Amino acid sequence: MLALALLAALALFATQSEAMLSALNLTRVAESAVEPAILAAGLTLVILIGGIDVSVGAILAVAAVVTGSALALDLPAVAAVTLAIAAGTGLGGVNGVLVARLSVPPIIATLGTLYVFGAIVFLTVGTTWITGLPESLSPLVQGRLLGVPAAILAIGAVYGLAWFGLRQTPWGLHLAAIGSNAVAARLAGIPVTRRTIETYALLGALAGLAAILYVARLRNVEFSVGAGLTFEAIAASILGGADLRGGHASLVGTLLGILFIKVLQNGLVLSGASSLWAPVVTGLLLLLVLVVDGLHTPLRRGQ
Repeated sequence: MLALALLAALALFATQSEAMLSALNLTRVAESAVEPAILAAGLTLVILIGGIDVSVGAILAVAAVVTGSALALDLPAVAAVTLAIAAGTGLGGVNGVLVARLSVPPIIATLGTLYVFGAIVFLTVGTTWITGLPESLSPLVQGRLLGVPAAILAIGAVYGLAWFGLRQTPWGLHLAAIGSNAVAARLAGIPVTRRTIETYALLGALAGLAAILYVARLRNVEFSVGAGLTFEAIAASILGGADLRGGHASLVGTLLGILFIKVLQNGLVLSGASSLWAPVVTGLLLLLVLVVDGLHTPLRRGQ
């Protein structure tokens, strides 16, 4: 259904603008999808275990500030990348510890850290921008390999590795088992606490990677970096079939979801409509999916 909706959106907007299906425009859509797509991949794993993380945009912001500050200090690109991923992994791990070891509900834990991480960004950069950054990271999103844009390669690599981990390793089975029934998973010998912390830390690491690609693409860090990305990532996961109760998620569906959102945003701009309609339509679709799922849940349970 989501694949059909994506094709329908492309066809509809192609009738409004000849540029919609051009190679240049589709490349731009892919580049704009890099950061939310990577966040959505990590969020899909967290939702699979029955969790949620509304602070992931703020984690990306902290990692982006770390990346920008390191480059502004003329540190090597490798050092900037390492620091950003380490920062993201550490902050994601904090969320995991709050949820798994301290038994704080995921929505409460990550809502609290959302404000804490946001305050870190504000205290660091205030309302200013980190600008004039070198081009040392630019090839990560603007380069090509065998004619394929680096942005597409980055998305493919993240989703390919995540799919392999979920489908071909015991780790993936553990995550699905935890989301289906954490108590039964623990009784079966699965290290539920450790896997939960690992999953949140992995999401943080992916947020760090997304921050690196964000800085590489724009070569600056604004004080509002990360705003809106959390909504896009969560929406893409749910539109793609992830069950907020845990136990089921689809990385392919998530990727289609983020592409649908980005095509919608791009198409509205090309057709002359306000881009403000994109979150409205996305929100309505999200509510529709949740309502339909809610109506079917009693039927699945025999009620």
